[in-house]
Amino acid sequence: MPAIHLNPSLRARRWIFLGFLVVLHLSFLLGPDSQFGRLLFLVHIGVGLLWQPFIQPGRQLGFVGSAMVVAFAGLLSYSLNWGLLVLWTMLLTGVVGGKVFLFPNRSERLFHLIGLGYLTTASFALLLPHSLAASRLAEPILSNMVLYLSPVVFLFMAVLPVGSVKTFERAEIVDYVYGVLVFLLQAVIALGSISFALLFNVPYFESLLVALAVVSMLLLVLGLIWDPRSGFGGLGSAVAQHVMSLGLPIEDWLESMAELSKQEATPERFLSLACAELPERLPGVVGGEWSALAGQARFGETGKHRLQFTHGYLSLELETQTQPSPSLRWHYDLATRLLAEYYLGKWRAQELRRLSYIEAIHETGARLTHDVKNLLQTLDTLCLAAEQEGATPSLRFNALLRRQLPEISVRLRQTLEKLSAPGRPEPPLPMEAVVWLAALQNRYADSGVSFIAVENLGGVEIADSAVFSSIAENLLQNIVAKRRIQTGIAAEVRIEVMDERPVLEVQDSGAAIPDELTGQLFYQRVPSENGLGVGLYQCARLATAAGYRLSLAKNRTGCVCFRLAPQES
Repeated sequence: MPAIHLNPSLRARRWIFLGFLVVLHLSFLLGPDSQFGRLLFLVHIGVGLLWQPFIQPGRQLGFVGSAMVVAFAGLLSYSLNWGLLVLWTMLLTGVVGGKVFLFPNRSERLFHLIGLGYLTTASFALLLPHSLAASRLAEPILSNMVLYLSPVVFLFMAVLPVGSVKTFERAEIVDYVYGVLVFLLQAVIALGSISFALLFNVPYFESLLVALAVVSMLLLVLGLIWDPRSGFGGLGSAVAQHVMSLGLPIEDWLESMAELSKQEATPERFLSLACAELPERLPGVVGGEWSALAGQARFGETGKHRLQFTHGYLSLELETQTQPSPSLRWHYDLATRLLAEYYLGKWRAQELRRLSYIEAIHETGARLTHDVKNLLQTLDTLCLAAEQEGATPSLRFNALLRRQLPEISVRLRQTLEKLSAPGRPEPPLPMEAVVWLAALQNRYADSGVSFIAVENLGGVEIADSAVFSSIAENLLQNIVAKRRIQTGIAAEVRIEVMDERPVLEVQDSGAAIPDELTGQLFYQRVPSENGLGVGLYQCARLATAAGYRLSLAKNRTGCVCFRLAPQES
């Protein structure tokens, strides 16, 4: 038996549905008792295979599926009668009713609404009375009107404009809830009309009108109760709230987790306390077990049924005494997701604190490296001077020791204090600009550096003398390193006042810095043979933290000038 392909074009599906209804109506005309009527019903089933919205177009039915379809169609056609036609038409009405409201295009929605109306009319006015012929409910006039006048709607359906291909692609789905509701509504109307006709001995048409009126009133009242639209929620909101919450006080639980998050900084401790509240917060949960990155623990009691949920770094096993429903499983999964997000946030905060401490240690070490380097170079200078003095030190050498050794001791003590508390903000050390410049000049008295105060520095104060000293000494040590390569370099340190704030300039007469390095000096580490670049990067960060900006003011051979000025200048 060859496989059946269900792959009509999307535009042709509309016309297949119209042909599907036309063939069904022809089988009504011939009746289920005639052989030709049963043959037409078999053709109707074949056309329905092309129209059906359940199996995706292009999907191939295998041998077993094709055999089942053929067997079902043959059995249904062979045993066809008015009762089966009523049941079949009501099922078709449910299928069409389950998809008619999903069409976004107005013409396509109207097209299927007309088809839905035809199927409903045929079920109640034609098929149902014929299926109960023994009760003499059939009314020839009503049946003939439906049988011979209803095909007019097919012409109206044929002239309606065709929707776009995208409309068909979005709409070929069935809402099973709507379909079941439409089917049950038909069953209520059918049973109500038959019962009313038999109990009160009235014509079927009158009983059908009464049943339709009663059901319509009930639907109207139910619609008003469902959505009153008077500023308050109706039955719809209550049902939605019940379905979404199932009695779960999710707001209270979220508030509780927020409070726990503020109180507990440790992720595992927070997770343990939050899970301990789950048996009180989630309906049906009696206990469970959680496991995360750094631990695991049990909470509550032991249940008969276990549910495993894993999200991110959190694995949560909930235990219940009874098998939970799918909606409860969804709520359990939602609660686990929320817990996992809170836990991930706490874990990231802990990692951030750890990384911040490590970064603080690194930054502190990087800042103090320049101080240690400068101190080491000062000690090397003293050692070299001591070797040149011989056995009897001169008065000049003794004066050099008196100037440098106390300064070295103080700076080493400050370095140790900074290393003992990494990451702690260093309090600024204010100093008068005159005193600071004199101290720097005293330390570099024999280094061949000129110190110039461009203006009167009286009353001018350096807010953070440690930053100024570190940057100035780093720049001067770079000049010392350049002198080892280029002899005869003159150096100059100038300090001036701008907006009552000091501005420092360090200039040398050496070669210009290469252009490929000038754009990187203050923004990233640029290693070089003499160390130029790494220190400037750290100095630029120190200056920014102190509210200053370190820049390369001049860069040409014979004049290389670095400028330390306030950021707003």
